[in-house]
Amino acid sequence: MILLWFIIILFVGGILAWIAEYWNASISRWISMLALIINFCLASYLLAAQNEIAILSESSWLLYYRIPWIPSFGISFYLALDGLSLVMLILTFFLGILAVLTSWKELQYKIGFFHFNLLWVLAGITGVFLTMDLFLFYFFWEVMLIPMYLLIGIWGHENRRYAAFKFFIFTQASGLLMFVAILGLYFVHGNLTGEYTFDYFKLLGTTFSPEVGRWL
Repeated sequence: MILLWFIIILFVGGILAWIAEYWNASISRWISMLALIINFCLASYLLAAQNEIAILSESSWLLYYRIPWIPSFGISFYLALDGLSLVMLILTFFLGILAVLTSWKELQYKIGFFHFNLLWVLAGITGVFLTMDLFLFYFFWEVMLIPMYLLIGIWGHENRRYAAFKFFIFTQASGLLMFVAILGLYFVHGNLTGEYTFDYFKLLGTTFSPEVGRWL
């Protein structure tokens, strides 16, 4: 459940930071900082206790969380944590804290909306590092891109709108190609096994011809 909280804290923190701007912009900064510190402390605790957690774990993961999301399409909300993804999470939250600190006095325009976008970008990155369902992976990928586009377009420097537009076009085009490849693998696996799923490890074992492999 703690894996889900990593994402919820960032999503909710972003919304609260945006709302708080209408009362006091300084509160937005503190909400953003608090959300990141909580996640950083939780991740650091998991790192310190990973040996004990690994002993108690019933799987190869340190922690995992899985519930059906859209079972008719084989989509589940599947999050899992190992040592590498834990280190990446700690680094993500640490860099997020640095981003808030460096923007503390520099940023004076739409402060709440800035922190909303920052936390939602970090929530998307967190989801990408944790998810083991390829549909969910694409979902978090898209969640990350739009706030990033706004961060570049609104708070960037010279030619920021051009840079944001270029970023959006390239990432959306590559994301669309990735999603088409995921769907192709989904249908190939389903036709071969009769099980249509976006589970990464099940799709990883899919066998297909070299011709299909070139297309995917």
